[in-house]
Amino acid sequence: MSGAASGRKNSAGGQRISIAILAMGGQGGGVLADWVVALAEAQGWAAQSTSVPGVAQRTGATIYYIEMAPIKMGAQPVFALMPTPGDVDVVMASELMEAGRSVLRGLVTPEQTTLIASTHRAFAVAEKENPGDGVGDPELAMP
Repeated sequence: MSGAASGRKNSAGGQRISIAILAMGGQGGGVLADWVVALAEAQGWAAQSTSVPGVAQRTGATIYYIEMAPIKMGAQPVFALMPTPGDVDVVMASELMEAGRSVLRGLVTPEQTTLIASTHRAFAVAEKENPGDGVGDPELAMP
């Protein structure tokens, strides 16, 4: 992972890996976040997961944010509660427009972030209520 390879340190002096999972209700984002935390802890790393709820049809998906780091000499790292633009190693998005929103929010940067995204679309209310073709242009969200 690019961030871990770049030598970013956490508060305990060890490597830190940060992951943002963007998912809409019922897509399993919370389950995936729990699995990632369980995997990190099973390998002897400290890990924390938080979530920032969104209203998927209006302001976007819920963002599940995970930070993890190896434990060094019993020192417990201090983790952030939410992702910081330009400082996320991996972004996973379960829907195309959410991937675009993560780019627009600055969570995805070419030098730092690996983006894993689906091309699946879940149409917003404004797209569904418009007579005719009200579908938003995904090119605007994915520059």
